[in-house]
Amino acid sequence: MAVDLPEVIDRYFRAVGDGDLEAFVACFADTASVAVEDRVYEGRAAIRSWRERAMAAYSSTAEPVTVTPQAGDSYLVLTRLSGDFPGSPVELRYRFTLRDELIGALDVRP
Repeated sequence: MAVDLPEVIDRYFRAVGDGDLEAFVACFADTASVAVEDRVYEGRAAIRSWRERAMAAYSSTAEPVTVTPQAGDSYLVLTRLSGDFPGSPVELRYRFTLRDELIGALDVRP
């Protein structure tokens, strides 16, 4: 990847690119949350279910463009998302909050 990402965030984007659901889920803490498309998914089981639905509905790639460290263990990653969905490509902001070297929270917004 073109930007220097923290290790777990790099693994996250590699798992997305590879379509590897197990590697994707392994990036998250047991009690992690994901906020995306006006919904919040709590815990690995809910995150897995959300990702399975997304993978079944669309084929996409996510390319990190920039990363900006935020307060604490948070990082804002501007990402170009391309695929077979309406409006592709789009730029989205992924705010990762890390906990114990895993993703504790992820908030995805336009």
